Amino acid sequence: MTKTSTFLIHNLWWLVPLAIIILFWQHTAPILLMLVFAYLGRIILNPAVCAVEKFVGNRKLAVVIIMTLLMIILVILSTSLFPLIKSQIVAFQSALSMETLSKFQTKLTLILESILPVFMFDILSNTITSLDSSISEVWASSLSHINSFIGGAGSVVFALGSALLSLLILIVFMIFFLLEGEGFSYAFLHAVPGENYGLAKRMLEKTSNQIHAYIRGQLLAGTSVAITSIIGLYILQWITGISIPYTFLIGIAAGLFNLIPFIGPVMGMIPAIIIYLATDQIVSIHIFYILLIIGVFGIVQLIDNLIMSPYIMGGSVGLHPMLVIILVLLGASVSGILGMLFIVPIAAILKVIIEELNTAFNKHGQTK
Repeated sequence: MTKTSTFLIHNLWWLVPLAIIILFWQHTAPILLMLVFAYLGRIILNPAVCAVEKFVGNRKLAVVIIMTLLMIILVILSTSLFPLIKSQIVAFQSALSMETLSKFQTKLTLILESILPVFMFDILSNTITSLDSSISEVWASSLSHINSFIGGAGSVVFALGSALLSLLILIVFMIFFLLEGEGFSYAFLHAVPGENYGLAKRMLEKTSNQIHAYIRGQLLAGTSVAITSIIGLYILQWITGISIPYTFLIGIAAGLFNLIPFIGPVMGMIPAIIIYLATDQIVSIHIFYILLIIGVFGIVQLIDNLIMSPYIMGGSVGLHPMLVIILVLLGASVSGILGMLFIVPIAAILKVIIEELNTAFNKHGQTK
């Protein structure tokens, strides 16, 4: 047999599923998304499963214990936190309108008028007036994107028929990944030709360890930012008497934006300021309160960078900060927010592969 036919025969186990996925992409995409979320769940829960396994001495029992605890937590959240988040999403979606833009512009104008010299305010006011139609178009486009994103998030949940069915399938996938994750890696390695087995194993181990540490660290850091942002905003409202509705949504958005390196923390602060300005306030609108909102998010980032990140982010992707910024901008231009989220781990994987291939070629050259 030729080398090509031998390669095809040895790799049918992944070539055939890949062909089916591509041919029936519309139907397989929701399932792939479930697998991605299940694998993320495995990355998060695996350290806890390994810790319990040391005590009970049985992997299956450890998985059962952790998944039971997860189900209990989900049941508690479904009766307390989830309904609150759902009600805020519904209220937020109904509040999004062109009238909101008008309120925001009016209050922003009042603040600028109080802090800027007259000539600068006149220039800025004339500029805003001349760009009014463009600003309205951008706002309308943003509203469309936000509504489609919220609708898209809902369609993902109900992608396989219902929320309950999706959750059950997700849990089943997570259990399989937790029980047989290592087996999947070994199956992949056994398909690699013998002379490249060592190289493939090293690349798989390095990329797996690095990306697992990065994803786990980012998710935990994002969670800590979301929680501290919610607490900080509630404390600010309690002390000052200002109103910032949808606090839970703002906190969750801050946590999600925090997953985007460098740019995310600034993006997480902007919705809080916009919602504050667009909301009818009992206390008069003032620049001081905007500075306090910025201060809250500054303290959140200080806590994250000085306390949480050094402990959480045990692994680093080993990329230069300037390169990370360039990659984030590239990811944004290619695929929006998803591109910004995934570009760094993809670059880290490519870095490991290039380094290992370079090392292997150098060793091969020296043996000749």
